[in-house]
Amino acid sequence: MQMNTLSDFSTTDIHLAAYLLGTDHHLRRLNGPPGRAVFVFEGVTEDDVSRFYAGAPSDARKVLGALRDLKGLLAQGDRR
Repeated sequence: MQMNTLSDFSTTDIHLAAYLLGTDHHLRRLNGPPGRAVFVFEGVTEDDVSRFYAGAPSDARKVLGALRDLKGLLAQGDRR
């Protein structure tokens, strides 16, 4: 996990990435080689990440849909 001064947030945790995507954060890009993807989001705060780890409630359909979408992106990357 990393935060930098450009307000980009990077994580390799697909579950955290699904939570962020499911709570309306913008996925800027997917970096890294197949099998070691790095999800890069914009506008994520430390509070957003803390809420995930604290088990904050979220819309399960949105988060599960986001997880499915992220897995699809990973599968596309593996085909290149």
